[in-house]
Amino acid sequence: MSNPGHPRFGLNVSADSIPDLSIETCTVPSVETPPNATVQQTRQHRLEQLTTQLLWRLQQSSPHHASSATNIILPSLPEALPELQAPHQPAKLLHGLEESQGALYELGVADDGTLVGLAEDELEESMNNLRAMAACLGCTVEILRTEEVGNCEWIEEGGLTVGRKQGRVRRMGRLVVAEAFVKPHLQITSPAIHAQATQQHITIPHMNDTPSMATEQLRVTLTGATMSGKSSLLGTLTTSTLDNGRGKSRLSMLKHRHEITSGVTSSVTSELLGYQDAEMGEVNVVNYASENVASWIDMHVAAAKSRLVFVSDSAGHPRYRRTTVRSLVGWAPHWTLLCVPADDTEDTAGKTGSTNALQQDFGAAVSDIDLSSAQLNLCLRLKLPLVVVITKLDLASRSGLKGTLTKILDALKAAGRKATIVPNGPAIESETDLQSIGTAEIETAYNAALPLLNSPLDAVPIVLTSAMHGTGIRNLHALLHELPLPETTRAEPPAPGVLFHIEDVYSKPAGIDGITVVSGLIRHGRISVGDTLTIGPFSAHDHPDDSEDSDERPPARHPSSHLPTSRSFPGALRALHLHPARFHLPGQEWRAVTVTSIRNLRLPVHALLVDQVGTIAIRLESGGAESSSSGGLARVRKGMVLATSQPLATKTFVAQFKREDLEALAVGNHVVVYVASVRASARVVSARAPDSPVLPFRGVEGDGEEEHDPFSFDDVAAESGGELQGPPVAGAVTAAELLVKFTFGAGKEFVVVGDRVLVMPGGGPGLYGGHERGEKGMAGLEGFVGIITETSG
Repeated sequence: MSNPGHPRFGLNVSADSIPDLSIETCTVPSVETPPNATVQQTRQHRLEQLTTQLLWRLQQSSPHHASSATNIILPSLPEALPELQAPHQPAKLLHGLEESQGALYELGVADDGTLVGLAEDELEESMNNLRAMAACLGCTVEILRTEEVGNCEWIEEGGLTVGRKQGRVRRMGRLVVAEAFVKPHLQITSPAIHAQATQQHITIPHMNDTPSMATEQLRVTLTGATMSGKSSLLGTLTTSTLDNGRGKSRLSMLKHRHEITSGVTSSVTSELLGYQDAEMGEVNVVNYASENVASWIDMHVAAAKSRLVFVSDSAGHPRYRRTTVRSLVGWAPHWTLLCVPADDTEDTAGKTGSTNALQQDFGAAVSDIDLSSAQLNLCLRLKLPLVVVITKLDLASRSGLKGTLTKILDALKAAGRKATIVPNGPAIESETDLQSIGTAEIETAYNAALPLLNSPLDAVPIVLTSAMHGTGIRNLHALLHELPLPETTRAEPPAPGVLFHIEDVYSKPAGIDGITVVSGLIRHGRISVGDTLTIGPFSAHDHPDDSEDSDERPPARHPSSHLPTSRSFPGALRALHLHPARFHLPGQEWRAVTVTSIRNLRLPVHALLVDQVGTIAIRLESGGAESSSSGGLARVRKGMVLATSQPLATKTFVAQFKREDLEALAVGNHVVVYVASVRASARVVSARAPDSPVLPFRGVEGDGEEEHDPFSFDDVAAESGGELQGPPVAGAVTAAELLVKFTFGAGKEFVVVGDRVLVMPGGGPGLYGGHERGEKGMAGLEGFVGIITETSG
């Protein structure tokens, strides 16, 4: 419908706009007559139209608003009484309006912009109508200003009564034009506001949990060797498209041109799919092939009160080792799906899509490595809840499949895990059969997942699939529907409150200054819109992460300052020195930020709860000189945290390992450390038994710092790809458990005692050094897994 309001500010909500809602005062009947049913329907219809216009305008003012056919919002409208009364407390804010910039209304302005004005009683009635409509959407109305534009006269009955006739009185009043602003009512639940309300004995109504909280959210990571069919499998799961052996189903999963050209995934691709219970015990699959589903928000609506599965596809090539490990460690997946090609142990070079033939295209260094066994051993060392998915079943022979399964079963048996092979059901006839899961598949998956309820590490389900023929895809859907949500195994943070691990940093949205968007996992607490948190730790060595993920944002270029420079000390007049951070401790720096908006799996929400993945838009807390621009947050990087109070970052930490796991590690080695979202270089300082004193190495003091010898050959060894080996860690101590002390190389990081740490050797030539100019080397997946027991510095 067309907008009958002001050309700039829109709808004119006045007594003329809602003629049937005004009070009739011309006569004084002895008995009130109820309004006609037809009149009541007309009032309600007009109220629905005005409320729909208000909702549309609020949505259009959202910077990233996206609507769809299934995203239709039906608010609870107020009853069209003769006189509307705005409720004391607005209703719950509708989804999608959290980021709305509001809507501006002018009352008493004609369609052509003429300032007509309203009488004071008419203006109050129009304001009540607007407040009632805004309240049903979860919004409030603020009067910005009122202006008098003239006078008016009217005849009012109610004077002296002569006989049976009622007298008339001439009245005079002002004509007023008002400007009102409708904005979302964000019910902030920050600790500071609660503390202030407690002191003043004020009760703040707690915001109800969003409907998405009734929907289970399962995090799954796809991992496996390169060319094992991970992206094709994910494409079949999310689009119900069968592959043609040349990557047809994975085209929508690849984000970069070089990935489409080479067929090798180099970045982490995230997708969403859901499930909704149907009649007769069946389950409908919610993906991009479902009706009226075109975005993640549509999947939230279609899978409401059931289950959503957040799937991440990681890289498998050894060249992108850091991207692979980050997807396993950083996002803390509930389950890991290890893809192993069925033709992994046989030569199928003559067939389309053969794994061995594709791996040979990357050189002898890759083809000679048992990448599937390396991936499996890494998952077992990390003690991840695991599901093995056998892919490319259409290419394998009976003997080849037997050899692949034998290799997997032997590795699982050595790790103390029991394998459970999920039997395949009948073959599918068309792609539409992938949109539903039958009762037989659900029962089979339930029986396979039943032993995992108490201990997810006891058993490992094995599913045999083919993205080309659709074999086993329904079984995998059923298993994703039935897999239990394992309890978190991460240690509790040292201080209560919010703890959010930053896994990725996004570029500033277009047209929004001072906003930085970060994504990650909330480990503890609850983050609401409007909360004030601290972010860090910053340091002088902060730089963008050097991950192979080609989706990495470019280094932030600081704008040139108008301040003069000094030749003797060029950095003396930097903004960093003129505007120190609010929180600044020796060797670390934290900044106060305000949360402006939150999205949970791309769905705008009021709050983000524990163990949820989401994106958060933050702005520097107002009051600082840098709060008007994003310059103060230009150094935000992966590995930082958002917390309620300032945590204590550390330079050194001690981790406990098993002695037999450290045969190849020596004191003084440079390694890469993965802890939660942190990926940083470190050096082995010392090793000792749990009850023994620290064994020093080359003058290492208790604080973990080392005196640098300017005449040593450390730099030469590093450039040549070698290591100056010290005493072996496992050889110096004979105890069953070892405590190894590490020190971070660049700066301080935030780690929690009790977290699992993955230490991978670094600094050496690796598996393949890359002889061609500009060619990157590769490293294996060998690593040591331990538990952090102590932090210092």
